Amino acid sequence: MEDPTEAAAVRQTAIIEAATSVFLRYGFKKTSMADLASAAGLSRQALYLYFPTKEALFKAMVAHSVQGMRSAAREALAREDLDLEGRLLSAFEAIHGRTAGSENLDELLATTVALVGPVVRDLEEDLITDVAHALRAASVATRWKETGVSAKHLAEHLSAVSDGIKRRAKTPAEYRDRMRIAVRLVCRSAPR
Repeated sequence: MEDPTEAAAVRQTAIIEAATSVFLRYGFKKTSMADLASAAGLSRQALYLYFPTKEALFKAMVAHSVQGMRSAAREALAREDLDLEGRLLSAFEAIHGRTAGSENLDELLATTVALVGPVVRDLEEDLITDVAHALRAASVATRWKETGVSAKHLAEHLSAVSDGIKRRAKTPAEYRDRMRIAVRLVCRSAPR
């Protein structure tokens, strides 16, 4: 027999994941509870049993997404079956790849800051720290040192480039192709 608390948690996660796609497609302002309920396969009344407001569901979606992105990026950087370029690309893709092509990205980021706080900035700072560590561990940062560029500078640069590509790319595939070039430039163009 399934534990009711566990079943409710599984259902909440399914609702949050369905809501993520809806918010990315329509933005926060244009999304209604009816849209969210329909995506989750629920009636509006049933959705309200899990989340009393659209804002509550949005906050839960942000927390779930940030946690998932942070974990996926760290797992990507720890993979031993990929070279450094593959690990870096996978880490940035975990943070920025899914939102590439979303026409509502700026509105969603502004809503996140207003309702949840600086969690996206914190996520970016964690990524920069983790990427800088990976660049140092692979000795890429050492090759840049004589030019006055540190591992943190390289990581900040990649993060800024990733953010720019995410905003311009029309699809996640385009994001990946363009980000692969940025990662390659940092890893292979270091002065020798």
